[in-house]
Amino acid sequence: MEPRSITGKPVSTFVSGTAPITTDLPFDPAELGELGRWVPAKEMALLIEICDRAGSDPDLTRPALLLCSAYAQRVARMLDQDPLPTLTRKINDRLAQLREKHGL
Repeated sequence: MEPRSITGKPVSTFVSGTAPITTDLPFDPAELGELGRWVPAKEMALLIEICDRAGSDPDLTRPALLLCSAYAQRVARMLDQDPLPTLTRKINDRLAQLREKHGL
């Protein structure tokens, strides 16, 4: 099966043209897309692009998760409640795993 980006497009590494090392982003595109109801379209497009790139560059996993977390927190503050608690929990759990694994 060919690897796909968060937007569903086939991806390959820049140098070799082979499948990238997968970085386990804890959500699927539909879950991330739900933030789009409260995040401006241009900002959402950038967030999706960063998550796509994180799929092929393990060094971008943590920054992508931190950015997703910041947007989720911003939406939760704006609405005075977290509209996507499952997504928020998945992001926070994955960040905690990365902290333990890499000592961040």
